[in-house]
Amino acid sequence: MRNLTFLIILIFYGMTSKAQDLQQYQWENRIIVVYSNETELDLVSKQLKLLTKEPKELSERKLILIQAQKNQYKTIFPENSEWVSSSLKDELKISTKTKFEVFLLGLDGGIKLRQQEIVQTEKLFSLIDGMPMRKAEIRRKDQ
Repeated sequence: MRNLTFLIILIFYGMTSKAQDLQQYQWENRIIVVYSNETELDLVSKQLKLLTKEPKELSERKLILIQAQKNQYKTIFPENSEWVSSSLKDELKISTKTKFEVFLLGLDGGIKLRQQEIVQTEKLFSLIDGMPMRKAEIRRKDQ
């Protein structure tokens, strides 16, 4: 009986931790997710290189950069992490036909940008800087 209880707890913990892949960042960070299947790694590499060229801009906007594939993800910025098993593809409702997609999630966890081509940093930073919570951050910083 004890083993069964332990097994149920383990299964439940595994399910809830996967369901909270992005929720751990809510209200603390904005998130950029760069998703690809294994065939579009060149696009991923270009997108990640473009974004990581501007670490100061990413930090200033409280951005976490995540690379995702099928059932796993890893953090690229602010620190590299190992691949982690994940249900991120389901959370973001990514189609099985999707080859490459970039997401921006706001502090509230909502999807603010979703596109299937490389996102230029100017567009990304402009979108973020136009958000009400970001404007408030800027005002507080200027005081």
